[in-house]
Amino acid sequence: MRKKCRIKTFTSVLLSMVAASPLTAAPHIEIVRQGLVLDGVTVIDTRSGATRPNTAVWIQGERIMKVAPAHSFKVAGRARRVTLQGKFVVPGYNDMHTHNLNSASPATSLPLMLASGITGFRQMAGSPELLTARASAKPILPPESPALLAMPGAILIPGSSATAEWMRAEVRNQKQQGADFIKIADAGREAYMAAIDEARLNGLPIAGHLLPTVTVREAAKQGMTSIEHLGPGISVLLSCSRDEDALRRIISSVPEPAEAPANATPDVWKRILANPMAQLPPPAIRLMARTVATFDEAKCRTLARDLAAGPMWQVPTLARLEAMEIGDGPAFRDNPDNKYVPAESRALWNSVGDAFSSRMSAGDRETLRNLFELQLKVTKLFDEAGVKMMAGTDFGGGWLPPASLHHEFDLLARAGITPLRILQMTTIDPARFLGREKTMGAVEPGMVADLVVLNANPLAAAKNLHGIAAVVRAGRLYMRAELDALKQRSTLR
Repeated sequence: MRKKCRIKTFTSVLLSMVAASPLTAAPHIEIVRQGLVLDGVTVIDTRSGATRPNTAVWIQGERIMKVAPAHSFKVAGRARRVTLQGKFVVPGYNDMHTHNLNSASPATSLPLMLASGITGFRQMAGSPELLTARASAKPILPPESPALLAMPGAILIPGSSATAEWMRAEVRNQKQQGADFIKIADAGREAYMAAIDEARLNGLPIAGHLLPTVTVREAAKQGMTSIEHLGPGISVLLSCSRDEDALRRIISSVPEPAEAPANATPDVWKRILANPMAQLPPPAIRLMARTVATFDEAKCRTLARDLAAGPMWQVPTLARLEAMEIGDGPAFRDNPDNKYVPAESRALWNSVGDAFSSRMSAGDRETLRNLFELQLKVTKLFDEAGVKMMAGTDFGGGWLPPASLHHEFDLLARAGITPLRILQMTTIDPARFLGREKTMGAVEPGMVADLVVLNANPLAAAKNLHGIAAVVRAGRLYMRAELDALKQRSTLR
């Protein structure tokens, strides 16, 4: 009798545990007659870094309809289920500094980017013609392409001869043309500050280079939206130098050129764009050496805290900085991804690399290597302080094949940025920057269905961002074989 009682008690407890356990509850089954279901995946929350294993993602049209437990959807009619057990789903990558539409072959570079998981890009140089074509709905992208997230008008690069009045008028003109933001690269101090102010008055973001004659705090206070390339050069690093005042006096004593590089011949301009560092005069390299030698980490941390407290963003483009400051060598010349670059561009890069090799002394090379290592360190200091940053490459410059965003991931990891932060810098942070958190940057209902399916957990190591099993672009699924075919079609011999 006692034995039967024990058996009954054990059975009762077991049944109550089963009833209370959500793990044993069968998922609610919803019939899906249209769209695509990615089943059995682990979804990564880009906001928190949480993982959601054994999940199904239902996509219809260009949007994510629902994210639910695995096997929650029964497909019928025209719907399609793809089981991806053990795979990880993240939002599509965004390259937030590219020159695709100015490159030698947008028809190949954009499909290559898509094949590498890049589903969105910020174009950093536009034109009245491009803006007009976009406004009239004329196709400016190939059919298989990442989304064009934002585009400016022509780059503001007038040199020191431009007046503040001219700058303000040009900003207003670009707003009328339909520019999403203003890109500024070179001007005199007064005109530069006027452009930032006019962009703010007209409700336009303004991104670009920081002048050495303007401090990063001044640019932030004036309303600069994002600084690209950590300057470039030493313009940001000056604020981290123990000799800042003396260095700025030296810079202010040098007359600014009245003509901008844009007034150079097309061939000279192409060489400048390929690598501006290859043409640096010796005094500029000496200033770099002194800036690096007088770096003050405590001062830089204070700067980072000040920047983190404001709205301005940084787009380090470490891949571009490395290509400019290292300048040549087998890692660039023998990059297997160069086969995706037009022969004319490869020849130009090699020629500029040769000029870099012949012009730079051993001391110059050491200065530029030290500069790059310091830029990696500053990127890490900025991240630790909470400075808002995004991933970008400056594709279009020398030694940068179309999918260089993956090399950017590796360089960010080398700088000490965590895998989660790297993922955020290419997904949710671009969404925040663009004010589109409700439509992009996360794997959630209502979001545009731009997704990357990974073979391994991207939170475990940044290198796992490279292992792409599939890409979804605006609801269309590309499995690995289709991605490889895209790459093959875009190979340039």
